Amino acid sequence: MIKRFSILFLILIFAEKFFAQACCTVGTSVSSGVERGVITTNSISIALTYQHNILNDTYQGTQSINDPLNRKSTVSDFYLELEYGLAEKISVLLMGGYTNKSRSTTFFDNELQTNKEITFTGQGLTDIVILGKYELITPNIVSPLSINIGGGAKLPTGSYEQENNGSRLSIDLQPGTGATDLLLWTHAAYSLPAISLAFNINSLYRYTGSNLDNYRFGDELLASINSTYSIADFLAVNLQLKARFSDIDFWNGRFLPSTGGTFFDLTPSIIYSEGSFNLRVLFQFPVYRNVEGIQLAISEKLGAEVRYLFNLN
Repeated sequence: MIKRFSILFLILIFAEKFFAQACCTVGTSVSSGVERGVITTNSISIALTYQHNILNDTYQGTQSINDPLNRKSTVSDFYLELEYGLAEKISVLLMGGYTNKSRSTTFFDNELQTNKEITFTGQGLTDIVILGKYELITPNIVSPLSINIGGGAKLPTGSYEQENNGSRLSIDLQPGTGATDLLLWTHAAYSLPAISLAFNINSLYRYTGSNLDNYRFGDELLASINSTYSIADFLAVNLQLKARFSDIDFWNGRFLPSTGGTFFDLTPSIIYSEGSFNLRVLFQFPVYRNVEGIQLAISEKLGAEVRYLFNLN
């Protein structure tokens, strides 16, 4: 029994110190709301989003390796998104949700001479995001170009002090970060109605704050390029290339190993529309990984979004 607890203790310490943020941090999940420009005055957009992330790949730099701790992880996110057209060229986006993060570690129990699996789970309400949008350039008959800018904050509404069996979960398994982050956003769209094709580019920069434990996630830049082709009035296909650039995390006066990196993912999706109703189903797979130290990374993502636009005029 003592041997088993000793092994478990060493695994926990090793994972916390040397693989601090490598597991379940899948990035800021605000991609849906920031992929759209300003909505019209006195309209309300309501969206429900589900994303299931599978993290079975481990990287050291750009190389895929066998994980030293035999870790596997999943992250399931449910998000509610509300956007209101506050005035001409101005809308406000509010989103928050519920997350379930699970990580399992497999090790060999010398006493029982068999493999043992330990699972840690964090779940609960997430931090919320408030983002104001302003349409800088409005499309017209002459020019189908739209440019939007905005800013906001991620507020620490989610718990970052959850425990399993009396032990506090690592920060990457917590539903929230415990810190307030500042957000800067840009969006540009260009359409070619004659050939049923549209493009948009988005960027979201997150300037992170520190929580009460003096833990600070690395600053993060999310960027994406989207192309959408309308097959019919009610059906379209979308292809997105998404990039995430993340700095190293910082805690108690030192930078943490195995945090930060560069990630590129490709996401094809199908969009069904009927009037004000919109359904999007997506699948994401990795294109490129370049991480600091050794980290788990997303192997694949499945997701769906249901959105409805209400016009209050």
